[in-house]
Amino acid sequence: MLNVTPIRGNNQYAAAHYFAAADDYYAKDHPGEWQGEGARLLGLTGPIEQAQFSRLLDGRLPNGERIQTTFDTTAHKKRMGLDLTFSAPKSVSMQALVAGDREVSAAHDRAVTRALEQAERLAEARKKVKGKSCHERTGNMVIGKFRHEMSRAKDPQLHTHAVVLNMTRRADGAWRALSNEDIFRVQHEIDALYKAELAHSLQKLGYAIRLVDDKGKFELAHISREQIEAFSARSYVIEQALADEGKTRASATALEKQVISLATRPRKDESDQQIIKQYWLEKSRELGIDYGARSPLDGHSEGPRSALDRAAALSLPVGLTPAQAVVQYAINHLTEREAVVQESALTATALRRAVGLAGMEEVRAEIRRLVEQGALIEAVSTYRAAGSRDGPALSPAGWASFLGEREGLTQQEARAYVAQAIQRGSLVPAETRYTTHKALAREKAILAIERSGRAALAPILTPAAVKTALEGSRLNADQRSAVEAIVATAHRFVGIQGDAGTGKTYTVNQAVALIRQASSGGGGGERGQGGYRTVALAPYGNQVTALRNAGLDAHTLASFLRAKDKSIDARTIVVLDEAGVVGARQMEQLMRAVEQAGARMVMIGDTKQTEAIEAGKPFAQLQQGGMPTTRIREITRQQDRELKTAVEHAAEGRVTQSLAHLKHVEEFREPTERHRAIVADYIALTEAERRDTLIVAGTNDARREINRMVRGSLALTGNGREFDTLTRVDMTQAQRRFAPSYQPGMVIQPERDYHRAGLMRGKTYRVREALPGNMLVLQRPDGTMATLNPRRATQLSVYQLERAELAVGDTVRINRNDAGRDLTNGDRMRVAGVSGGAVTLESLEPREGRPVRSLELPSTRPLHLEHAYASTVHSAQGLTSERALIALDTRSRTTSMNLYYVAISRARQEARVYTNSLGELPDAIARRFDRSTALALQRERQWLRRAAGLPPKGALDGKSALSRQPLGSLEPQRKAPASGKEPAGYGRFD
Repeated sequence: MLNVTPIRGNNQYAAAHYFAAADDYYAKDHPGEWQGEGARLLGLTGPIEQAQFSRLLDGRLPNGERIQTTFDTTAHKKRMGLDLTFSAPKSVSMQALVAGDREVSAAHDRAVTRALEQAERLAEARKKVKGKSCHERTGNMVIGKFRHEMSRAKDPQLHTHAVVLNMTRRADGAWRALSNEDIFRVQHEIDALYKAELAHSLQKLGYAIRLVDDKGKFELAHISREQIEAFSARSYVIEQALADEGKTRASATALEKQVISLATRPRKDESDQQIIKQYWLEKSRELGIDYGARSPLDGHSEGPRSALDRAAALSLPVGLTPAQAVVQYAINHLTEREAVVQESALTATALRRAVGLAGMEEVRAEIRRLVEQGALIEAVSTYRAAGSRDGPALSPAGWASFLGEREGLTQQEARAYVAQAIQRGSLVPAETRYTTHKALAREKAILAIERSGRAALAPILTPAAVKTALEGSRLNADQRSAVEAIVATAHRFVGIQGDAGTGKTYTVNQAVALIRQASSGGGGGERGQGGYRTVALAPYGNQVTALRNAGLDAHTLASFLRAKDKSIDARTIVVLDEAGVVGARQMEQLMRAVEQAGARMVMIGDTKQTEAIEAGKPFAQLQQGGMPTTRIREITRQQDRELKTAVEHAAEGRVTQSLAHLKHVEEFREPTERHRAIVADYIALTEAERRDTLIVAGTNDARREINRMVRGSLALTGNGREFDTLTRVDMTQAQRRFAPSYQPGMVIQPERDYHRAGLMRGKTYRVREALPGNMLVLQRPDGTMATLNPRRATQLSVYQLERAELAVGDTVRINRNDAGRDLTNGDRMRVAGVSGGAVTLESLEPREGRPVRSLELPSTRPLHLEHAYASTVHSAQGLTSERALIALDTRSRTTSMNLYYVAISRARQEARVYTNSLGELPDAIARRFDRSTALALQRERQWLRRAAGLPPKGALDGKSALSRQPLGSLEPQRKAPASGKEPAGYGRFD
């Protein structure tokens, strides 16, 4: 495992002592060693001397030169370097340190060295060219490695602190501070490389390994989980401290875990190494650990039979080489959520799956092979402004177009200017990106289906009939146009792009009323015979509930697609609400079903709100591709004038203006302080006001903490009963098919019967362990065991089992559809009783002083419930409330324009924002998460081919001349813009 920690502060001597002399009892044996081309250039060889190390931490070179000090602007402390801590799996530590196998320690050392070689390639330094800040890839680091062998709790823990000093040498010979952003960006790839190299070396030594999860974690097969846990005293101490607080690692916030970790950490004092090691040996004998478990191969050879055995033991599909299998897994896993994936994510995911099977070279070779074949489509190179990690990454053509529009340059001038910026490093290369033939074909199919449906139908009503029918209606002009687009269109597919709060559902209802009128023979006799049926679909359960409350026949999109008999025909209008959060896979399935049935389809949504969880953004692509679309702009939800103005500005991306119109924006530096303020404002409301208030949290950790605080403030904590509850585990299909993805204690709920394994639909089964051969051991409710290969049982829902207190008065959310009880995922209800063997729930909204409905859930099995005072933005989209209380952490990558726009637009009267930094808030909100698409990647490739004078080819042209075409060949690189001065927009490259 790899942890990356900045080394900051003003006491380089203390920092040097921590690494170089952390524990005297092993510092003598392992004084540290140098690595890196930068260390070689400085003449640093042999053991690390502590005084010299402290001088280097202070930025002083051996020749007396001093590097300019850089500071961490957040912590206001000097940057001395980075601590890359590589920790071996616990069983590997035990084999190396308790059994004394020096070859295992050497394997760890080699894996660390190999991972650091990869990290060193990413070294960069800043430089200035004509007063502009640029980046230069230096490729050299000064690294001090210190191997430690004991945890603070005196358990065996083989780990290496690799201290990357804040220095690197540029091509001009100058030593400057290290720019380390890329190390953080590819941290997971470096970690995966370490694990893969270590596992490979251990297997060559003759040790069998056991995969523990899908993140690349493994253990030696001959040491059991129980034996490992017995040597994990520190972990046990933390678990006990959490238990004392009534928490688990799953339910504790990140802050709570950090505080408990600090509070329970014993001082690192000197101890007698021999006494401790003797204790380890005695403990091993008591546990019955046999450390002499090398295979007969003894690490010297590996024939075809042993390779096949190893592949089977590590859960590989048949018929694929290890490299093919792990890269295919990575592609399947990543492209479920993104149509375009970055190289570091692809490599890291493959390496995590490749533990003990393939190394970095084999994985990269397989990726290149797929590119050559055209199965993977490689994007043209993109660049971003130096020092801007979150800025746009554009192709040279994209930057040229940007400059041309912004500065009025000709394309020739703009392209020459971009080539210069790339050459001098003010535009730096972004990561290589890939997409798949499957993603490209799906996006093309969606656009083709829509185009084939244009002018394919007879309108339900004529425009004149619609105009007559709407006389005297309260609809505004945009809404009238939308109704006409739905009812009077000759197109099979139409779109309604409506800003948040513009009355899209109300508009659809008016269109449905006209359709019903036409079906009954009214409306001028337009197609009155036979009748039309309207089916409304939405991605999430709470959106379906809102549609049903509006009087529509509504279902979740997933349930509609699963149904064998969809009951749609040529006289059916399918209305897809919140189309912007539907991914390409489901959109293609739905559009094909509509086309085959001869039905019509109306897509309603807002491309500026949150995007689909699955890959693709088809609603936006369809609009860009020319699908007839009506825009509704006039906001009707917000009843407060200032809030309405704030939402209008947000809809157009004007961050500063939007924030200026919010009446309540507060700063609280610490998360707990911020959440406490939200809860205080929430509790100050009346009970009726709280029912119509939405708390929106940017992360699940924040959501959990706010929920706990609300319960405490309402005096519900300690006044209810604890129940087993289930919270869905977010897993891709690739993960669900891979047994090590399932952790002990997770709960599986099949969505169909699996008679051979003895599993029944809807029942719950506890995961015990994952076995070689991709098998899961499950515990049935009666205590008996079952085994299952998840590759052959793909319809599984996965949950985390938790203990949650429920008290009378609690607000809860249903997190699984239950057709038998008419419960929908996302429904919010109130706990009315917790006595006996059941939980009684009732609807939040009363009618004539009584709840609209109530029901009982038996507590003999885990409940699909969670506290619902705070919601994430995905759960909030589609909801409306009187007020919204919004937690925005500028440091969270979830904070963006999408989140902010959705959150403030939920409220009718008031939106309050609580943030950690008023100064950083505008920039954090200004971030937009705009997914790349396979078609956009293809267009970039084709544009560059034309610009390079190459003949047009299809997207799947393998490694074409395009990828070898030098960027500078498009234009003379040294040609300046015609004006003789740099355009103002060049500041975007700084």
